[in-house]
Amino acid sequence: MIPRVRSAGIALCAVLAVVSPCLAAEGMAPGRGAIGGQIGGSFFWADADYSEGSKSRFAFSGHYRYVINNRLRWQVSPGFTWSGYSGTVPVPVLDGRFPQDVTKRTNLTLLVPMTFEMQVLLHRGKWHYHLGAGPGVYRVSVQNRRIVLIDPVTFVNHSGLYPGVTGELGVERFIRSMPSTSVEASVTTHWVFAENARDFPTGYNSSLAATEIRIGANYYFDMSRLKKKPDQLP
Repeated sequence: MIPRVRSAGIALCAVLAVVSPCLAAEGMAPGRGAIGGQIGGSFFWADADYSEGSKSRFAFSGHYRYVINNRLRWQVSPGFTWSGYSGTVPVPVLDGRFPQDVTKRTNLTLLVPMTFEMQVLLHRGKWHYHLGAGPGVYRVSVQNRRIVLIDPVTFVNHSGLYPGVTGELGVERFIRSMPSTSVEASVTTHWVFAENARDFPTGYNSSLAATEIRIGANYYFDMSRLKKKPDQLP
């Protein structure tokens, strides 16, 4: 098991053990918005050069949510994660600036997701589950020694925007003393259509898949409070 993820899971269990829930109507009522953030770890498991020799790394995600009704909400979520690589795997793309680098040890793949999800909600006593899916736009950048890699055939910087899809499964629980605040754990997978053999024929030109395990917190608020009352209008 990934050490960072295991530690994060232990921390989440400790938090959940000391908090008490509130009713969903108090914090997750229809018409309420929420902002939140999560941290954890990620692992690149597909495909080809993006995943071969991949090592788990830190992952971060923020989000804004809006509760449509008791069974449905939507979420917009920016994030960031990356992958390091094993020094036992030969480098697929040689970097002319650093000819001594013949393994992937100095390579990094940086992934910046911006996703939109529709989430189905399921409330079971103290626990509030969600399952979501939707499209995303992803910035993918491959670096060597923290400098963007240049394909030796096309001389194009290995950085660009690609479409993709995301799916998420999560569970949250509200804190009794702060009825608008919840703690949450989630598992999110991104599939990025990053094939680009035209610009990057040498390597790193396949689809990319990464799974993140994260924990964090959310704050729910009444969206109607952001609107001016009639007597406040000019």
